Amino acid sequence: MALSGKLRMIFVQLCTPFVKLGDYIPVVHSRRVLASENDRLRAEKADLVRQNQSLSEQGRENLRLQQLLALKQHLIVSNVAARVIGRDASNWWRTIQIDRGTRDGVRENCAVLSAYGLIGKTISVTKGEARVLLLVDPNCKVSALIQDSRTPGIVAGVDEKFGTSPRCQMTFVDRAVAVKPGETIVTSGLGGVFPKGILIGTVVKAQINQQSGMFQDIEVKPASDFRRLEEVIVIVNRE
Repeated sequence: MALSGKLRMIFVQLCTPFVKLGDYIPVVHSRRVLASENDRLRAEKADLVRQNQSLSEQGRENLRLQQLLALKQHLIVSNVAARVIGRDASNWWRTIQIDRGTRDGVRENCAVLSAYGLIGKTISVTKGEARVLLLVDPNCKVSALIQDSRTPGIVAGVDEKFGTSPRCQMTFVDRAVAVKPGETIVTSGLGGVFPKGILIGTVVKAQINQQSGMFQDIEVKPASDFRRLEEVIVIVNRE
């Protein structure tokens, strides 16, 4: 009878699920603890990666806003900061949409700047938004000066196929003036839209206009990066 009881006990133990027996087998128990710990560590790592990405993005935004604030404080004209909220996919380099409108003092033909220089002007405005024609559009023409020589000309975008990097050109430049790569180009203040002295870009190269032979055409590298516009400043009052 005693032997029969022992056999029954052994049978019950053998029929117990392996996961339960594993609690009494050190190797199985150790592997389960390690697997659980690895899962926990992987989850913590993923969470830390997400936090790091979030902090990195916040840091970049803070830097951009600090640069924009420095420009706002430097300007002696009334201005408002705005965020870029849209682009026209079919005219990527032509226009952007910003989150400021008439209720913020924005009107048509207000100059728009990034932290680095001129980017364009407002062309249509609603109560809460405005569309900005970018400097790299051929229709956005700006009266400009080569800063050192004070040589005047007109800066506008170069009409190129969609997908190429945006660039500008300064035309009607006196052919007798020596123009060197790296020279600074700024707004002249003529025309009533763009205040004087705003940075436009730098000279890349100059060549004589082949059609007229009377002027130079200057390739201009814009100061602003039109691929990465996120925050801008709108000059709402020039007086």
